[in-house]
Amino acid sequence: MNRIPVGAFMLAAVAALAGCVSSGSSQFPGDKVSMQQASEYNTQLGVAYLRQGNRDLAMQKLQKALQQNSDNADAWLALGLLYDSMGDAGKAENSYETAFDKAPDNPEVQNNYAVFLCQHGKQQKSLQYFLKAAENPLYSTPAAAYTNAGVCASQIPDSKAAEQYFRKALQVNPIYPNALYEMAQLSYKQKKYPQARAFIERFDTVSKQPRPEVLLLGVRVERALGNMSAAAEYAKKLRDTFPNSPQAQELGQP
Repeated sequence: MNRIPVGAFMLAAVAALAGCVSSGSSQFPGDKVSMQQASEYNTQLGVAYLRQGNRDLAMQKLQKALQQNSDNADAWLALGLLYDSMGDAGKAENSYETAFDKAPDNPEVQNNYAVFLCQHGKQQKSLQYFLKAAENPLYSTPAAAYTNAGVCASQIPDSKAAEQYFRKALQVNPIYPNALYEMAQLSYKQKKYPQARAFIERFDTVSKQPRPEVLLLGVRVERALGNMSAAAEYAKKLRDTFPNSPQAQELGQP
């Protein structure tokens, strides 16, 4: 699945490397708090290396983090993402499940585990974890989890549930771009073209950056409505802004 809008793997601590302890655990013999801090630091390093595409160093740091604190749910979560990026779905799932066991009320664990499940064909199971995250008062972006649930529900396929989740996302955050796009696409598939246009217009109002998939959808919606000039405007913007995108290629030559 390539449309789940979770973005980069999120660990808030990644941005706060300064002030953390050294990763050398030998400095803190028997000091549980310091070992936990060292584990957190190595988790941050592991995530940073993973983002850079350096899987070997990421693995070293994450394994060290778990040696220092085997209860570190963030480290297990990052390890799950690492194994998934390596194509080892079995070890990835074990790592995600361990992260969930260690921190069952952590919304980041809930959402990321749900993304994994949905990406690997377990859409129905994933929904319960997306909803746990969305309804978790500690989660800062519930609209994202609801939107993720909607995308996954659409793959079952269950368009009624998908629409319900997208609308819940927009109730939580009326200007959440991903939910607006998903509602526009769902409306288009349901041949509710004026409604699809309205959601695209709302997306254009709130989004700072155009997206090729939205522009292509704009072309299709306007063509369905018989507005060829508006369709041509979307097509031109798509070709000019994202000339090498799959969407531009799908659109073909003018």
